[in-house]
Order: sequence, then structure tokens, then C-alpha cells
Amino acid sequence: MQEHEALDFTLDRNERPVTINGEAYVLVELDGKERDKYLNNVGGRVRTNKDGTPAGVRDFDGLEASLIAGSLRKIENGERVPVDVATIQGWPARVVSALFKAAKDLSALGDEKKDDRGND
Repeated sequence: MQEHEALDFTLDRNERPVTINGEAYVLVELDGKERDKYLNNVGGRVRTNKDGTPAGVRDFDGLEASLIAGSLRKIENGERVPVDVATIQGWPARVVSALFKAAKDLSALGDEKKDDRGND
């Protein structure tokens, strides 16, 4: 019987502060339901071959912004206000790409090809 290291968690979500044009925002780790919603959104965009294997993405519109919108909150008067997809899509691509990468990392949404969980 193989022994495994104990797992120890807290249920506090990870966060990462963000500043855009001098204004305060925070990226918040998705919960399980939010993560599933994002993955369903991505899965619905996958184009498949006749044999059912993935063959690419059929629609990129709003793909990155949808994850960011699920994670990003603007700090206004001490409150966390969600940022909508349309607002995010109006930002420069370099900002959107950096926020997307940070949101993916924060919510453990790694690339499947690089994901080696369960391969030990």
C-alpha cells in the first residue's frame, strides 16, 4: 500500500491585487461552481474531428475576458464590484493577456497538455 502525504487546506480563496490606471482591483480565485462554468464555456467552443478528438477552438470572442470577469473585482468605496466582459474587451490586449494568465494561475486552470496530475 502506497503512503500519501497528508493534504492540508484552508477554504480562504487566494487573491492577487491589481492596479489599472492607478485604480485598485483584485483578482479572486474562482470557487468550484465558477470554475465549472468557465470550463463549460471553453468546452462549448471546442471544434472536434469526426472521431470526436479536439481539433481547435471555433470561437475565441470573449474567451479570455470571460475568465477575467469571473475573477476581477474593482474596489469602489471599500466594495468589490464585478467588471463586465465588455469593459475588459475594451482594454489593450497586453493587459487582457496578463490578467488572463494571472487568473488562470490563481484558479489552477493550467494547460491540459502540461498538466501531469495523476501521472505518478
